[in-house]
Amino acid sequence: MGKAYDRVIDAANGLGLRTKNNGKTAQIQAPGHSNADLSVTLTDIGGQVLLYSHSDPTDTVLDALGLSMADLFDEPKGVTYTYGDSRQVHRSPLKKFSQSGNTKGTQLYRADKLAAASVVFFVEGEKDVHALEAAGATATCTAMGAGKAHMFDLTPLHGKHVRIVRDLDDAGMKHAEQVAGILMGKAASVKLLTAVEGKDAADHIGSGHTLDEFHTEEFPAPVETIDPEFEREVEGLIRYERAKTEARNRQSAAHAVALNPKLLRDILAMDVTYDWLVEGLLEVQDRLILTGGEGAGKSYLTRQLAISIAAGVHPFRVTERIEPRRVLVIDAENTERQWARNTRYVTALTGQHGRGKPGENVLVSAGTRLNFKLQADVDNVHKLMDEFKPSVLYIGPLYKLLDGAVNNDDDAAPLIMALDSFRERGVALLMEAHAGHAKSLGGERDLRPRGSSQLLGWPEFGLGLRAMEEDDDMATLVHWRGDRDVRNWPTRLRRGVEGEMPWMPA
Repeated sequence: MGKAYDRVIDAANGLGLRTKNNGKTAQIQAPGHSNADLSVTLTDIGGQVLLYSHSDPTDTVLDALGLSMADLFDEPKGVTYTYGDSRQVHRSPLKKFSQSGNTKGTQLYRADKLAAASVVFFVEGEKDVHALEAAGATATCTAMGAGKAHMFDLTPLHGKHVRIVRDLDDAGMKHAEQVAGILMGKAASVKLLTAVEGKDAADHIGSGHTLDEFHTEEFPAPVETIDPEFEREVEGLIRYERAKTEARNRQSAAHAVALNPKLLRDILAMDVTYDWLVEGLLEVQDRLILTGGEGAGKSYLTRQLAISIAAGVHPFRVTERIEPRRVLVIDAENTERQWARNTRYVTALTGQHGRGKPGENVLVSAGTRLNFKLQADVDNVHKLMDEFKPSVLYIGPLYKLLDGAVNNDDDAAPLIMALDSFRERGVALLMEAHAGHAKSLGGERDLRPRGSSQLLGWPEFGLGLRAMEEDDDMATLVHWRGDRDVRNWPTRLRRGVEGEMPWMPA
């Protein structure tokens, strides 16, 4: 006998209860009842036992015996059912199921025993199969419960007299109808049976009833023939749609905003000192978009800001030192050759006066257009940031960070989401954008960034470099949106001479 069978018999004997042990089955005196009341039935089905009480609830009987559901299994983890094609179904004492091995196999359980049988019982689970085998029957089932018959090979049942023992619930009836539909015209006969006691075949056998005592039922409606191959195709499409929905849900969850509200009292108690990168100009997590017309010099100015910060000098006062910081550059427009030609002077100048080494503090990715509609491109930037740990991300031009023009708010949304995800890593965003071609009321070129209006209100600071018509070496720095905080950017700039920055306050 199995360990679980002996365990229950020993527990009953230990309490002085009367037992009538027949080897693989036993009748046991119900705890708290007279010794004439052998109303507890015990059946060994291999790996576990069926304990059925005709008097008290099963949990009450187990408590009286000092046992739990786990004690009804030979092993504390439960039982494993192995299929001929290497699928394994694991059942825990708490009726939790999992699979391993060939989980896409199509063999029926106990398929190797079906050929020699003329009558085969078809049930809903492996426990029912073992219960029927203990009673001398040949039985089979599909894996993982009801509704899966079309996913399995039922051809071993062709020509057999099939007895479907359904569970007494709606799912059990639908499962029986599905099995019958697949076997219609292929099995020698198909009959529908139900348990005399309990809800399934295991309860029927466990309560002491025989194979001949099952109730015979009629199907509630004529059984329709089912094409398993068609049903598998339908199931595949359903799973595909579910997978798409799950993918969208997971993607949404990955980008879900985690709110962290605080009482105003706690906010007012915060240290509100500035965390400057360049005092008066740029703070940690600032978002600054610099625009200008083609050839206005905005790229020179943006590179000057980035390289000065990396060298540890003030962008407009080269002899004034600041804390050097790392800068990551994602330039989707200019090539490495252009960077070599256009930054050599400012790198050498700032390197002479600063405390940092701009050649080592600036990491440049040049000339590769990105598409921030693709999470993979966003993740690549995150990876660079995690590896290099910059304080400033110089990125742009904005129109080359998507696979098309930024014409409306829908176009801008993935761009803004990506940029904000970079900012959340504690960096200041130094961004370059092209200005539109429209003219203001004064006849001057509008320096707001080309594209969606979302780009106007999103950054804390928006500056535009406008060359002065009367002097190409002079430019004004225009605020094309209201600043969200006080900054001391110069209003006019001039081209620097030898020994000065490329752009200097005028």
